[in-house]
Amino acid sequence: MTQPVDNSILHEIVRIVESRRKVPEKVIVKSKEYLLTYLEDHQRRLEEALQRYDRDRLNMLYGQLASKIKYQLLRRVPPRLGGNAARPAGKPAVAKARPAKAAPAAKKKAAKSKSAAAARKPAAKRRSTAKLRPAGKKTRK
Repeated sequence: MTQPVDNSILHEIVRIVESRRKVPEKVIVKSKEYLLTYLEDHQRRLEEALQRYDRDRLNMLYGQLASKIKYQLLRRVPPRLGGNAARPAGKPAVAKARPAKAAPAAKKKAAKSKSAAAARKPAAKRRSTAKLRPAGKKTRK
């Protein structure tokens, strides 16, 4: 007996053959893409039956489809950020992306520590001491 995924893949193949009048190489079932491999020239026989408009032969081939097909789940690779698809294959990747990401994080960290330190001090100590000293006196020599 076929599993539910097998059955839905077979139904999808038949639907595509009926609507597009061609035998698919890939199908998408339940948002997953499957690569199809037909055994013993089954794909060629399906195409010949489609060309001849032979419904009886086509129905017979549909009945054999479960034993004459193998499928493989295609792994979807998530698209990379930064436009790697547009770059030619011969050129290596530029290593500028990593330092650029680290710098804003360091700035954010420094900004947080300054604001946290400023929040801990009382309002009187936050003022700069240079404005409070008399102009002629220096504390360090």
